[in-house]
Amino acid sequence: MLVMSKLYNLHTRSIDFVLAYPQAEIKADIYLMVPAGIEINTDGEDVVLKLRKNLYGLKDAGRTWWEHLYAGLEKMGFKQCMAD
Repeated sequence: MLVMSKLYNLHTRSIDFVLAYPQAEIKADIYLMVPAGIEINTDGEDVVLKLRKNLYGLKDAGRTWWEHLYAGLEKMGFKQCMAD
């Protein structure tokens, strides 16, 4: 891509998505135990937390982020190049 832009004198830009994965909703139900040091008033009951967004390190985090990005770009009118 950079070689082509140089050959044809095209302007290029790059983007770094700092918090990319947490932008996408997760499709599966994932529950976590309350981390040590966090106090939640539960009246003595055991409590778990349900994830609503992706986290780095989840097995499907990259795929979920890609689907989220693809849907957003498609909604804006971009089309995927089939010659990649």
